[in-house]
Formats: sequence, structure tokens, C-alpha cells
Amino acid sequence: MAPRVASVVLGALAAALACGGPSTGPEPFKPRIDYVDGAIEPILVNGQAVVLEGFGFGDVQGGGAIQFARAGGGVVPAVVVAGSWSDRTVRAIVPAEAVSGPLTLTTDAGRALSASVHVLPHLAFDPATLTWQARATFDHAPVGVALTAGSEPGSSGLRVVLYAAGGAETETGTGKISPDAAVFVARAAPGGAVGAWRRTADLPAKRAFAAVAVANRYNSRDSARALYVIGGVDEAGRARATVYRTLPSADTAVGAFTSIEPLPAPVAGAIAVVRRGRIYVMGGADSLGRPQTDVFVGRIGLDGHIDGWYTQPALPGPRAYGGGVVLDDRATVFGGISDSSEPGVGLDTLVPRLAAGDGAPVSLLSGFFTGTWAPGGPVLPAGRSQFATLTLGDVVLLVGGVYAGASANTAETIVATVFAGDSLGDFSGPVGTNSIAGQGGGTLISAAGASWLDVDGTPHGLVFGGIDLVTRERRAGAWGF
Repeated sequence: MAPRVASVVLGALAAALACGGPSTGPEPFKPRIDYVDGAIEPILVNGQAVVLEGFGFGDVQGGGAIQFARAGGGVVPAVVVAGSWSDRTVRAIVPAEAVSGPLTLTTDAGRALSASVHVLPHLAFDPATLTWQARATFDHAPVGVALTAGSEPGSSGLRVVLYAAGGAETETGTGKISPDAAVFVARAAPGGAVGAWRRTADLPAKRAFAAVAVANRYNSRDSARALYVIGGVDEAGRARATVYRTLPSADTAVGAFTSIEPLPAPVAGAIAVVRRGRIYVMGGADSLGRPQTDVFVGRIGLDGHIDGWYTQPALPGPRAYGGGVVLDDRATVFGGISDSSEPGVGLDTLVPRLAAGDGAPVSLLSGFFTGTWAPGGPVLPAGRSQFATLTLGDVVLLVGGVYAGASANTAETIVATVFAGDSLGDFSGPVGTNSIAGQGGGTLISAAGASWLDVDGTPHGLVFGGIDLVTRERRAGAWGF
């Protein structure tokens, strides 16, 4: 690995421990479960693979076992993946009958270790039933907004908050972008409805086409909450390496942003994924608009800082303004552009778009890549860029963007199936019982997208903003399911 910033962080931590200084981490050498799926108190789904991290599990499984609370009472054993049991880690599958409650690991010596987990039912998403519905509109019409959803268990289910950061307006006739610093929040209600958007604290500097991530004890090692805005284009149209962080409260109030550990290089239009307490930043364009092959991984630390940005194996070729996912043991990227362009790529339909995808193996435990990237990932029906990517467990949806036939909306939403939690099939479509364009929402490019689950396991998604490729006007509408 190439730790760069991480070397400072890890060195300081080691020095503190060596001197007997205070540490906010787990007590060394005490048998325990520290994290499940990279989080303190994770939100899991029936049937998914998880990794337990801690100490004192025993070097062999022997008579050791993992149990979850069972629906209707009692416990249900989990299948332990063969060869995965070690003193510090175990990999298992969440049973179909598991529900929220204590997870217990019993060692071969009979010691019981426990952790709290929240388990949601697994509901397969049927793309044929996809029905877009109008949601609460934005107060302006941005492009290149960074959008994400944060989920926390509550007394009546899951509290889901949507965060929208930055974005840009475009000058009529020129296409030149004017970035914004505004950050908005909105609550998502059960069933997928979205409440009114409310402006909160602004970013320290204006950004468009940035990446965004939200962290809490349910998806990371951070026991509080943190919202990150990563990279993006500044007012001069140049990509930046900045990472801004704020600490939202449970009532969606967002405080002042501060600068934390920057990326190793400037980037905008990157493919960014949050998975198991880690942030993956793949590809993106540099300060001169040139797509890059860089891949960085940063782990969300105990205090909400990033435990260093680590340089990973480079993509096979430059890629920006595309999409990607990180599955159980594999990262995959697809679509985007490989040639230099103006910030956000704009409305030029003649810019070559990528259709083929690339993939690389990832460690479910460390989050680092265990091998190099290679072609052979999912293939799109046509080259496409500037689309929204919605990950919904069993499937991945691509919505909008520029592609052959986009002006006629021949494939507004396309879908690929996730197989065995690890591989992604080719994209096909269109899918759904209606379309955004068919309801007057416009032929959207550079729209923002986010997805989340209800407490009953129902998947939801939201797409908003963007430019109408046909009218060349910005849109303030929001569409969801």
C-alpha cells in the first residue's frame, strides 16, 4: 500500500499506545467483537456476507459458532464461511430468519462474545415494477450535486436523512458552470416520500461534481456522525483535493464544515462508493479536466477523521463521470469518459463514452484491493456518462446520462443484476412501468442520485436536478420510487 497521509496518522497512534497515552479504541488484548461489517452497530440484510473483527475468537473454529436473534424468539445459527475463522476475524452469512438483536460468537473454548446488530428483511427489487413518482422539488435547479442518504435505527423504524452538497448552475448559451457552496437536508419517510429540502451550513468553498459520504456507528467505526464532501470543481473550474467534514445532529442540523485529510490528488467527477466503513474514490478528472486512473481508499476512523488515503492499483484506463459499486469481494466501474473535457463534460454528445466495465478483487476484511484491475466487467448497451447510479441490493440501476438514443429516451433507466453478492452482470433495458421524461421530468443528465432501504427492507431511490438534454435547461424536479 502507499499510505501517504496515513503514515502520519498511524505513526501518531502507535506512539500514543507505546507511551501509555489515552486511546479511544478498544482495550488491547481483551476478547471482544469490535466491529461487524466494518461498523460498531451495523445495519445488515438477511443473506448478506459479514465479517466480524475483534480479538480472542481462537485460532480454529472447532466447536465455535455464530448466532443471531431469531424471528419469534430464540437464536438461529449462521453459516461460517469455510476457512475464514481466525483469532481476529470470522466471515459468516446473515441467516434468513435473523432479526435485530444480539449477535453472539461462541469460541471453541466456550467463551461468548456479543455485539448489537440491526437486521432488515431481504426483499428482491423487481425492475419491471419500477414506477417513478414526483418528489419534493429543490428550490433551485442544480447540476453536479453530491447526494447521499444516511440511515439510523429509531424507535419507530429507520430514520433516513438525505444530504445534498454543492452543485452548480450553468450560464445560458455558454454552458460554463458556476459552483455553489450550499448544503441541503431532507427527511425520507417510510414508503419513499421525501420531505421539504432545508438549507443548512454552507461549504467553506464552492464545489460542483464532488463526492459525498455519510458516516455513523451503523456503517463505520465512528460512534458519532460525520458528513464528508470530497474533491470537486472550484469556481475556477479546476478539480480540488479538499475533503470537508461536518458533524450533523440527529435532527438533520448540519454544523460548520472543516477541512480534514485531503486526497492525494485533485479530482472531480470521480466514482465514489462507501462500503463497510471505507470510502472508495475511483478515477475522476484532474485540475485540467483529464480523466485519471487513480484509486484511493480511506477508512473512516474512530473520531470521524480519515485514517489516511491509500493508493490502490490503478484502473486499466482513465475514467471519469461514470459509475461503480463495491460488492463483497470485488469492485466494479462502468461507463464514463476517457478523453479530456470541460468540467462536468457538458452537453456535447460527440464526446466518446465508455460502455465496457473493469473489475478488481477487494478484501472483505481490510477493504484494500488484493489484485489488479482487469477488463471484463459489466457492459452497457451503449457508451454512457453523467448518469445517476442507484445500488439496490440485488440490482444496480443507471438513470439518465448521455448515450446513443438519449435524446429520444430509448433507455432512460437500465439495470444490471448482482450475482451471489459479488459479481455484476451486463446492463440491459429500458426498465420500469414509466419514465421520468414521459412524465415531463426532462431528459436528465448530470442529475444526482441516492438509494436506501425502509425498515421492512423495501428499496427506494431518488434522482433530482440535472440538465434536460433536449431543452438544454436546468431542472429542479425530483423523482423517486
